[in-house]
Amino acid sequence: MKKENFAIGYWSSNNEELFQRFCYENQQTLINIARRIVNDQQIAEEVVQDVYMEVWNKRNQFDPSKGKLSSWVNQITKNRAIDRIKKEQRSFQETVMEDFRAVNETAYTHDHIEDNHVIDQALTTLTHEQQEIMRLIYFEGYSQSEVATRKKIPLGTVKSRVRLGIKKLKENLALSQLGLASK
Repeated sequence: MKKENFAIGYWSSNNEELFQRFCYENQQTLINIARRIVNDQQIAEEVVQDVYMEVWNKRNQFDPSKGKLSSWVNQITKNRAIDRIKKEQRSFQETVMEDFRAVNETAYTHDHIEDNHVIDQALTTLTHEQQEIMRLIYFEGYSQSEVATRKKIPLGTVKSRVRLGIKKLKENLALSQLGLASK
């Protein structure tokens, strides 16, 4: 029996054993689709597991007259992989903003810190690339994607430099408050 034919037989019978067979036979294809989008084997496998759950739960929504089962499942896989990337990006942006707020709160809530001087001094401890990106985003108001476009570098590189820069600023400001920063 051809894959597609046996799969349609599965849909009409709601047979879990046939569904397991369908999953086994299509697993590598779906993982490859997801991995191309998420660029991570483990996340791709997680996405495919989510796809299997969704396909099983929505199996009654599949209509063979509208297209092939494999096309339907492949599209669900692409959509879930894209959703996962968006979720990861939101999580990363929230973390960066939390870290930046923490740095800001630390810098502006203690009376013994000379605001601009301390921040400028802390910025000088960053790499030139980190300084430039931090200034564009936090002082000039550019978004991370705008900085990536302007600097002609990948968005992930911008995000990494911001994250590492904030981490280093946080460390330097904490040391500065304790009077341990190198002068």
